[in-house]
Amino acid sequence: MKYFRDQQGLAELVFQDTGKQVQQLKIILIFFSIILFLISLNSFVFLDNSINLEPLGVMVVLLMLHRFVSSDTTNIVAGMLLWSLTIFASQQAFGSNGIHATAIVAFPSLMIFANLLSGRLLVYSLAGYMLSVFYFLAYAEHIGFIEASTSNTDSLFKKANILAIFIIASTFGIGVATKHIKQLVHRLRESIKKHDDIKTEVNKLVLFDKLTELPNEIQCSDDLKYLLTTPQQINGITGFIILEFTNFEWIYSSLGEQIANRIICYLADRLHMLESDHASLYRSTSTEFIFVISANDYEELTEYCQQIQQAIARPFPVESFDIEMTSAMGVSILSVDGENFETLKQKAHTALILAKNSKANSFKIFEKGMETSINNRVKMVQELKKAIILHEFELFYQPKVCMHDQSIMGAEALIRWNKPGEGIISPLDFIHIAEESGLINEIGKWALEKACQDCKHWHTLGLSNLSVAVNLSPIQFQRGNLPNIVFRSLFKADLQPMFLELEITESLFIDDTDFIKDQVCQISTKGVDIAIDDFGTGYSNLNYLTKFYAKSLKVDMSFVKDMLESIQKENLVAAIIKMSSMMELENIAEGIEDYTTYIKLKEMGCQYGQGYYWSKPLPNDEFIKKVTHWQPPGKDN
Repeated sequence: MKYFRDQQGLAELVFQDTGKQVQQLKIILIFFSIILFLISLNSFVFLDNSINLEPLGVMVVLLMLHRFVSSDTTNIVAGMLLWSLTIFASQQAFGSNGIHATAIVAFPSLMIFANLLSGRLLVYSLAGYMLSVFYFLAYAEHIGFIEASTSNTDSLFKKANILAIFIIASTFGIGVATKHIKQLVHRLRESIKKHDDIKTEVNKLVLFDKLTELPNEIQCSDDLKYLLTTPQQINGITGFIILEFTNFEWIYSSLGEQIANRIICYLADRLHMLESDHASLYRSTSTEFIFVISANDYEELTEYCQQIQQAIARPFPVESFDIEMTSAMGVSILSVDGENFETLKQKAHTALILAKNSKANSFKIFEKGMETSINNRVKMVQELKKAIILHEFELFYQPKVCMHDQSIMGAEALIRWNKPGEGIISPLDFIHIAEESGLINEIGKWALEKACQDCKHWHTLGLSNLSVAVNLSPIQFQRGNLPNIVFRSLFKADLQPMFLELEITESLFIDDTDFIKDQVCQISTKGVDIAIDDFGTGYSNLNYLTKFYAKSLKVDMSFVKDMLESIQKENLVAAIIKMSSMMELENIAEGIEDYTTYIKLKEMGCQYGQGYYWSKPLPNDEFIKKVTHWQPPGKDN
């Protein structure tokens, strides 16, 4: 992945200067080797046709030094190079014209290289040596040890003095210039380093998440581009996994930003343990992380998703809380489902949506049919919005019957969608989508207002004892304004609160109970009855019955419908009825379809019932006719 490659690039930058010094020294060694070879060749061609072994010998030494140049030996090799060349030049001067020899010209050049390649110690020692060579040659020529090129002794020492002054001046000048150049180079390096540091910080801000310090979506996109240019393993696949924590918003709103951020950091640390050479972790949004993993096959990819689930399954201890995270994952495959970040993310999100609608803590791998399903959902949402505007919804009513004398005490309002061209659509086909999209708030508000208005209309027709029950979705509690909606609906219809019953499901019990309890309390204290719908199918925590001010329990039809064929269901229904009686709660049995079931429930002490035995859900006009001309069914029915 790219940020691993960046670490390697950083190491290369650290050793960049040392590498250049080694390369430069090798070039200089080759350069002087060529010069020495040319000197030897010049002697052979233009002098006496004999091979001059001295420059060849020094050349061999330089070539040997070339083999030993490394980052640890640059100073030693540079010193040996300069001393070898200086001694060679001295020897050449001694063997030819002494202080007037051409080889003396090499000294200033060698001083330049000494300043560039080494430190002051070598420069000063070479300069001292060169000065001694000048005066030694002048003295040797003066005493006749070297054949004199002139009879004027004073001119020899004058020449030596001039050369000494020149070497001293050139050494000083070259030293000052070299020092200035080195300072400029140092400042340039500092500027480059500062620029690199700034670039690193900018990259960190741009490419990494500030809270978790994990690479972000931009870095992930770059890494995917790199993976596309890298040969993949035979028959291997690269999975793009989006991991979303589905209850994080609730944690954030209830426990606060500080604790929520700490949980995210704990999650990042735990997920980081799953990283390897084949798997990289990124942070996408506040609730999402991304894994990019190279796997041998789909089975290995599935096992990795299961490892992620196991990593977050354990609770996170934060202060006095043990936080349990719920999650969902969507997976897409590089090159199969897309070749860029945007496409892979879109496909993985499609799978993620279906995973979220499945059981908790599940994952889905993208399939082509998923897009059709998502598109159908999107289409359904658009049609629901249109249905709200065009008033395509209507309420059906199923009578609520007293088990003692089979008189009708009220009705449950059941919403239907009368879709043009398709007819009546059951709520089972659209309510869950309305809840996911948030449209249930508007639909539920309409249903509540309509039910109150219809109930008031019943009263004006002389059916003054009838009440109406309306189902509430847990989504309707999230905004916190449900009591106001209920009271406005009652006020607009001029309906007394005692004639309205609100049915809530046990799924509310696992949500923010204090937040919901306050709303239920406000509604209940105004005289509106609260019923627990589908009791026995959920958590069945009896403690919540008092917290939520329940007046009645509705026994779910899944128990009632087949209870005569199942002793377990019959015993369960009997236990719920007996428990409600002991807790002074009314009970209502749903799904009564025949006389035998009715009699059995009546014997158990059931107070109220609903079901096809009396009536199916009816449009309002038909319901009014049914109640007005009510004839309880007999045994033969």
